[in-house]
Amino acid sequence: MIAQWCLQLFECRVFGNANRKAIANMPVLVVDDIAENRDILVRRLQRFGIIGIEQAANGHQALEAIGRRNFDLVLLDIMMPEMDGFEVLKKLWESGKITDMPVIVISALGELDSVVRCIELGAEDFILKPFNATLLRARVMATLEKKKMRDEMRQELTRKRMELTEARTLQLALTPPPYRGSLHGRSLAVDVLLEPAKEVGGDLVDYFLVGENLLVLVLGDVSDKGAGAALVMARTHALIRGFAARPDAEELFLAPDRAATLLNATLAGANATGMFVTLFLGTLDARTGRFVYVRAGHVPPFLRRASGAAERLLGTSGLPIGVQEGATYSPTAIELCSGDCLLAVTDGITEAMNPEKKLFGAAGVEACEEAYSSEEAHPLMCLMDAVRRFEAGEPASDDVAAILMRVLNLASE
Repeated sequence: MIAQWCLQLFECRVFGNANRKAIANMPVLVVDDIAENRDILVRRLQRFGIIGIEQAANGHQALEAIGRRNFDLVLLDIMMPEMDGFEVLKKLWESGKITDMPVIVISALGELDSVVRCIELGAEDFILKPFNATLLRARVMATLEKKKMRDEMRQELTRKRMELTEARTLQLALTPPPYRGSLHGRSLAVDVLLEPAKEVGGDLVDYFLVGENLLVLVLGDVSDKGAGAALVMARTHALIRGFAARPDAEELFLAPDRAATLLNATLAGANATGMFVTLFLGTLDARTGRFVYVRAGHVPPFLRRASGAAERLLGTSGLPIGVQEGATYSPTAIELCSGDCLLAVTDGITEAMNPEKKLFGAAGVEACEEAYSSEEAHPLMCLMDAVRRFEAGEPASDDVAAILMRVLNLASE
């Protein structure tokens, strides 16, 4: 009597009225070949407040019932003719249903081997006959409560996956399409690549025109992965695009060091998370062929001249964006000619790792860059394919982004 009173008090505190109502409507299947045993179990369950109860007289009927609907609990007898409880558990295990449908085995078999076998086949719990009503109540209510909590967790995970999938779609939508056009008589091609390691990531890739003569290239890498990095990336992207809408945008991007300094002042001023952004920001002036760029802690880009000569654009590298208020940046200028090819990547490419723990490195990028041609429709996919082949099935450890600009020809040359 005291044990039953304590159990009822525990249920009131833990389950509550709302949970009691939810559990009452959870469907339960009682499986036993003896009608009197089924009747006792059904009446006990009804006293617990459970109303959605079905019965099965053998293993075949149990599997048929489970095939028609999903049960939140199965009370399963072991010793039955035609198909015993072990076989039922085996079928549920093979079908994968045992993971979502808890089974409490109720049997007169008292051998430890039988209990172990049932647990190994996926049973949630085991109660010996003749069962104690108070113990039965505790096991049934606890199992249903755990099932309810698991279902709620699965629903929450499904909702979060849907949100992350939508966020990934929106993030990838920020990536501009390939560009094939002419700017001040210069025929240009720009290709971009973005592939987050998780659902969303912290890499940023963009290009845009400023006025009639300037082409701006942007490549960034936030110092983390996942949702937080994606938000920092989105803010950085919005700020840079906001600079392009300013009345002095042409003057600002002709000196990308000014744009980087302004961006850093904004991000470093309210950086509670401590995240930062490595950045490559460059501007091509189509009137002169002059390309001016800044590197804020970013991977040095690759330049392949029309002659086939390759070099790294080292320049002067400043602090990553957001690290320190008051940081300034120094620009580097080069001249681009017809046939020149400029490639900037994030370290998700150069630091891609194979099963032997070797890095793809700059050599891997340069080998791919040599294969680019003006006729290649999707040149960065060749790079991505090479990286994945190098990884040989190893999971991606970082986000991947790249931007490739090719000067196809110059009207004046």
